[in-house]
Amino acid sequence: MYKLIFPLLALASVAPVAQAAGFWTIQGAEYRVDTLEHYKAGPGTTITVIDAVGPVKQRVWVCETNLTADNVDIKTYNPSLIRSTNTNISTMVANRKGDGNVYCVGVNADLFSSNGPIGTTVMGGEIIKTAKESTAWKATGFEQGKALYFGSADIKFNAKLNGKMEYAPSLVNVPRAQNETIIYTRRWGSTTGTTKGENGLELVLRPAGGALRADGPTECTVVGSPVVNGGNMAIPEGCFVLSTTVPSHIRDLGKMKDGDKYTINVGSISVKSTGFGSHLFSSVKEFIGGDPILMVDGKTLEAKHYASMPNYNSRRPRTAIGTDETHSIMKLLVVDGDSYNKGISAGATAVELADMMLAIGCYDALNFDGGGSSEMWNNKFGTLNRPSDGAPRKVRNGWFVTTPDTGDNTMSAIEFACGPQSLEIGDIFHPKFYGYTKTGVLVATEVKGVRLSVPEGLGVVNGDASYCTITGNGTYVVTAELNGMRCKLAVRAGDYDANQSGVDDVVAADRDAPVEYFTLQGISVINPQNGVFIRRQGTKVTKVVL
Repeated sequence: MYKLIFPLLALASVAPVAQAAGFWTIQGAEYRVDTLEHYKAGPGTTITVIDAVGPVKQRVWVCETNLTADNVDIKTYNPSLIRSTNTNISTMVANRKGDGNVYCVGVNADLFSSNGPIGTTVMGGEIIKTAKESTAWKATGFEQGKALYFGSADIKFNAKLNGKMEYAPSLVNVPRAQNETIIYTRRWGSTTGTTKGENGLELVLRPAGGALRADGPTECTVVGSPVVNGGNMAIPEGCFVLSTTVPSHIRDLGKMKDGDKYTINVGSISVKSTGFGSHLFSSVKEFIGGDPILMVDGKTLEAKHYASMPNYNSRRPRTAIGTDETHSIMKLLVVDGDSYNKGISAGATAVELADMMLAIGCYDALNFDGGGSSEMWNNKFGTLNRPSDGAPRKVRNGWFVTTPDTGDNTMSAIEFACGPQSLEIGDIFHPKFYGYTKTGVLVATEVKGVRLSVPEGLGVVNGDASYCTITGNGTYVVTAELNGMRCKLAVRAGDYDANQSGVDDVVAADRDAPVEYFTLQGISVINPQNGVFIRRQGTKVTKVVL
């Protein structure tokens, strides 16, 4: 038998509030945290599967991604018709096959209503929907400079009619009200759904590029003549409908003729937060809604702030997204629940979910959809958790960690399919290994023939060096090799006192994802080899290259 050392310190080490090794504090209760799995899931990305046992049992999946790592990107997915089409996560990926990307990890995203995803939504630079401020819905946007920001979304438009700066739309693909100018695209459906005789005007526009762009101007040509007081206008394929109830817009847009030019520009895209004020995106291609905000500036909120979450005071399956203080380390979390997971995972209330995000090192965090919608997916293993419907639910959109598809599926690197280990004398350490392309894509989950190199003081390997028997005490670095590919792992073994005081901690850092730290309490690494370690002594932290 073997087990991981203090399993989630890979995540908790960067938490704003330090957690005890192997424990979470959730609503004042202590939970013992045991890691079931920990592995690299893609470039700059790891997945950790956790059992947290306290007043109840919780099973949690955590995906952590360094957004600044090479070959890392974020993509969203929205079905073609946002009001009527639902798709599960694996089908979303299948539908994007051939788009030039490998989809490594995905989760369900925004909650949805009869009008589609509730929040402001952008996919691949195309504006899918802008939420009305009256919903008070929140969102997250992926800055192309490799950072995530959360808050109340705001997209401002300007427009030119035959070169004159006027008549800008205020919203996209939402029900029209009085004194509003709305753009409807085919993402909304085949008609605008507006009511006839509302003293409005509707006009067909043909965009040059076929989509409403968030990352540049959308040049449109007027098709036909405006229709006054018509309502429910058909949206032709490849076209928009400009629909307005603003009196001044009705007066002047009513004069437009077939072939006139109308250009839509995004003046600004931003989110507002009580933490950082307002963040103006310089470039954003992926933007998706969620609610409520779970954490701001390293702090969870009062319970009343979570009341917009469905069943906020009940333990349910949940999905959440967060970042560290730099906004460049993304953390996705799914916790299972409901009767389908009885005895395995109780699910989390809103305040418990916020505490979980704090425990894994989040500084800011946002709630995604929950209940039967909660799902975490991986390209090699499919759905990782146990969705409470008994099977993955069809949802309105998804959030994905991706990497460019180079077409190369050759295994160029191996990694231990586990984190650092804590073993006792007599234990057999027989690790699994996964294989990766040179860009970090997981391509093999049953790698055979790997040979272990074990320091003499740690243990004795068997004949083919596929496993070792632990015979000694201390903390060591174990090396594995296959056809010139090498990887290393810290192993603590034998008789030790995990609670002893006055002894340095040694933290083994994953060099491919340097934000991930594992604390090995009590004993320094005995066999120095090439690798990066962090030595902690009180408040002093020293980087050591071995």
